[in-house]
Amino acid sequence: MTKSLLVVEDEVLVARDIKSRLTRMGYEVLGTASKGSEAIEKALTLRPDLVLMDIHLQDDIDGIEAAITIRQSYDVPVIFCTAYSNEETLARAKVSTPYGYVLKPFDNRELEINIEIAFYKHRVEKDLSNTRRRLDATLTSISDGVIVTDLKGKICLFNPMAEKITGWGRANAELASLSRVMPLRPFEEAGEQFDTGVLSPGSVVVNLRQRLLRANQDQLPIEISANVIQSAGDELVVITFRDITRQISFEEKIRQSAFFDDLTGLANRSLFIDRLERAITRRERGARDHFAVVFVDLDGFSTINEGLGHHHGDRLLKVVGTRIEQTVRPDDTVARFGSDIFAVLLDPVDSAAGAIEACQRIQKVIATPIDLGDEVVDFSASCGIVLHRAGSKATELMRDADTALHRAKADAKGAHIIFDDEMYKNALGFIKRKSSMQQALTDGVFEVYYQPIVDVQTERLVSMEALVRWPHPTEGLVSPAEFIPIAERTGLILPLGEYVLRSVCQQISCWNKLGIGGFRVAVNLSARQFENNVPDMVGGIIRETGISPESLALEITEGIAMKNVEQNIRMLKELRALGLSISIDDFGTGYSSLAYLKRFPLNTLKIDRSFIQDITNNTDDQEITRAIIAMGQNLGLKVLAEGVETEEQVSILKQSGCDYIQGYYYSRPLPAVQLVSYLKKETQCTVEPRLENIPDHA
Repeated sequence: MTKSLLVVEDEVLVARDIKSRLTRMGYEVLGTASKGSEAIEKALTLRPDLVLMDIHLQDDIDGIEAAITIRQSYDVPVIFCTAYSNEETLARAKVSTPYGYVLKPFDNRELEINIEIAFYKHRVEKDLSNTRRRLDATLTSISDGVIVTDLKGKICLFNPMAEKITGWGRANAELASLSRVMPLRPFEEAGEQFDTGVLSPGSVVVNLRQRLLRANQDQLPIEISANVIQSAGDELVVITFRDITRQISFEEKIRQSAFFDDLTGLANRSLFIDRLERAITRRERGARDHFAVVFVDLDGFSTINEGLGHHHGDRLLKVVGTRIEQTVRPDDTVARFGSDIFAVLLDPVDSAAGAIEACQRIQKVIATPIDLGDEVVDFSASCGIVLHRAGSKATELMRDADTALHRAKADAKGAHIIFDDEMYKNALGFIKRKSSMQQALTDGVFEVYYQPIVDVQTERLVSMEALVRWPHPTEGLVSPAEFIPIAERTGLILPLGEYVLRSVCQQISCWNKLGIGGFRVAVNLSARQFENNVPDMVGGIIRETGISPESLALEITEGIAMKNVEQNIRMLKELRALGLSISIDDFGTGYSSLAYLKRFPLNTLKIDRSFIQDITNNTDDQEITRAIIAMGQNLGLKVLAEGVETEEQVSILKQSGCDYIQGYYYSRPLPAVQLVSYLKKETQCTVEPRLENIPDHA
């Protein structure tokens, strides 16, 4: 911010010269004055940041008198600028407390330095003045008790807060001794008691916690500071103290929050790690016994929050936490790591068998039905166990327990797994594979293959399914069965899904430019993608690539019917409104509710390949397939069978009324470049049911 000045000079030419110099220096000159009275008027009206004042003015009021008058009404720094420097003039000038002198003639550098010094000095004085004013106000209304005594303990000052804290009135306190007014006790049983009578010159006590015995004999926790000072030749003891009852309560809450879980009251991650590191340290110092870390995860806990509400979920977690804590020994540590994951430090354990037995006891008590008030629920828990290994760090043990837990959850509900080296290798492989996938996404390595879908009756192409493939630079094609679960688990399915959708829409646009069209391309959507705004993403890519929505289909899984149902139905309806076709994939393998499926805006129902592969010799699969086809048709849906590989399978599906077929019987998934000639023939109505002439690169 530009600083402003007022120039007071009785010689017009000199005033103009000074103003010109100041302007070139970057200051703003608000005006000039040639007389003392004029200087006073302009200073109080314009209120400049500094006044540059000539001492000798052609007026009854000289510069010194003008400066005194101005500063009486307006706190502004004044620099005297004069050609006279006799002792009498300087003595008079000092009365006005000037901020500097500049003797004429002067150069620009000298003037600028004096001005900046004046600004700095004035700012410091102003800060000090403000500080002093705030300090006075604080001492007047201080919330600490203040007592001043002589070295013998005779009280000479006793402020209102001291009266309130001690319970003594000021008049009575000043007639008594300090030791009687402030009898102190140790803050803790093993602590020291502060004796106010032992203070001597140079003694300082800062923020010492004690317990004060008040006038009514109640004990009050206080924090006390004391200092011996010299005042007008006397030595005084200044004692300040405050009631810390609320502070102790806050500290306990903070400690509780820092080391304990708010919901269950169990130890939290921080406290668990601290206990685990202590256990490791004891073994490093020679303890010969062992310990184990157990991670416990409730199977299917999300269904409670989503189905019954978070209040039921919270109640369930409290019950489970209590049951685990009552199952283990008092010296073991039970912690909640967040959501439905609990951690248990079994210290000590004699062997792996001891850890497994403790784990089984935990699983047993969790499996006992839990009464939530208006609901009774049954739950199982999966456990991952890791035994102490010499040289292991806390972070490594927790990582390994987590790895074992994930393995247990993948095996079966209610399983428990002990970590071994093979899991560690798999975990490293998982991390490496995830990193490779991230790089492949960045580099655009993933490719999209297309598998034709044909009408059962006419064997004509009606659509295709887009399938992502990963051509690894050293491993060749990586199986989707390997990398898709990793993408789902890590969240990479979100950028990968968008990448595939954009690639497909771009390919449809290229085919349209070649005159190829009249069919849809189906793209698979993960349930995790529905955690975001799918219609916005799909609509944006359609607009970006300029394709018709009618040329795109979306395939969803039954998992979408398992959670956030209302939100997912709303998004599916928005997608249908765009003109897209929607299919439900792998039907019959999930646990979706038919009531929900009826509400989904579906076009097509896809029968999972697991029912098709044995349909020729398994009557159960035949009946299930016929039932799914009949159900789909009753719901007004087209039915598509995937995984069709033989003519016998085609015959059964045709007789059962299936609408569409997809599988190796017609074609393997192929890259777009190998489909061009086939698609051109199809759009020209030339039937070519099998793609046997196309090389197999799938």
